[in-house]
Amino acid sequence: MNAPGRRRGPSKGDRREQAILETARTLLASKPLADITIDDLAAGAEISRSSFYFYFDSKLAVVVALLHDLTGELLADAGPWLDGTGPDEESLRTALAGLATLWRSHGRLLTGALAAAPGCPPIAQWRAGLREAHVSRLAARIERDRAAGLAPDGPAPAVLAGMVDDLRLATFVSAADPDAIVGDLVTVELRMLYGDLPIRRSGG
Repeated sequence: MNAPGRRRGPSKGDRREQAILETARTLLASKPLADITIDDLAAGAEISRSSFYFYFDSKLAVVVALLHDLTGELLADAGPWLDGTGPDEESLRTALAGLATLWRSHGRLLTGALAAAPGCPPIAQWRAGLREAHVSRLAARIERDRAAGLAPDGPAPAVLAGMVDDLRLATFVSAADPDAIVGDLVTVELRMLYGDLPIRRSGG
């Protein structure tokens, strides 16, 4: 299925479409999303402005395509933590370190897109879907841990999971150095979920 805003016809593997996406990634490494123009994208892909519109409706459509391409990476390192049990510090640290790496590489894209989300339904839908994927799995983990006596009672699992997700996003958005905040996030998230219970370290 095509991401919202992509025109039908050329496949995702089409070289010119990929050239537009690669140009956007390259430009985002050096300047904010708001400063990138369609002329910039077309020039970088070595196509005309009119040809650009054959592949994408707008700059927004390029952004949405890039976000969809990132979805799998944003969730990739979370499996061992979300599918595990108990206050496993190392699994959580691995998940958050993976997110920090992505924010270091794609922070301009993510920050610019999230700033535009309130007035942009395609980006808002992407963010909502990503949030739901994380919150639902974290809520299930909280329920398992509480049932097993590994976590204290507290807010409804979905509510608590949503708080964790919102805190995580706000922290990464405002961080000058994503890697530097991983340790603090680990501490805060474990405290939110497990209170003062002893922390279990992987391989310990």
